Amino acid sequence: MASTFKALIFDYGGVLEGPLNISGFQNDLKALAVQHGFREGKELWNHLYVSSAWEQAKRGEISRDAFWKVRLLELGLHDKEDRDVFIHRLYQHRGIRPEMRTLLTELHSVCRLAVLSNTARRDFSRYLAENCGFNDLFDIVVSSAEVGMAKPEPEIYLLALERLELLPGDALFIDDLSRNTEAAEELGMKSIVFVSPTQLRAKLMAYNILR
Repeated sequence: MASTFKALIFDYGGVLEGPLNISGFQNDLKALAVQHGFREGKELWNHLYVSSAWEQAKRGEISRDAFWKVRLLELGLHDKEDRDVFIHRLYQHRGIRPEMRTLLTELHSVCRLAVLSNTARRDFSRYLAENCGFNDLFDIVVSSAEVGMAKPEPEIYLLALERLELLPGDALFIDDLSRNTEAAEELGMKSIVFVSPTQLRAKLMAYNILR
């Protein structure tokens, strides 16, 4: 039996993008954390992304540069050059997962694809095309910073559906955070909590989206 889904809506960070070298990422995160007075890498990550500055940045209330300046000034990084080095070390082991790139290429011929991301990049669609090689792959890209709302707020899911001209039951939403998938489910969307590309492929086969 063929799938009834007309579109797949993907989160970006933690799904399409993630650590390509897990041990390298974890080691660098831990080293940066200790260097700046934290015990564990997770504490540094939370300093950045569980913060009022991130809440503002992902809604477009402050720029991406302002976000990094605010959070890294608190760590004693006053010079832009030092901040750039920090950001490079933080993200040098992350990128587009090759397995997800392959999977998206397969899916593109099967159904419509979309991205719904909490991001500080207002020009996220252009970023995906120019920096990630995803030109013409997605029907729509919804950037939280561009539209001024963020997951798990229901309005941003409804906006994505409106741009796709679909009802909630027509779309399958994929995110690595259960709070975001639960919000989608409350609106009548089916969802998958992403764990790995292999797990996602198996789930898509179970939905008859892939064979």
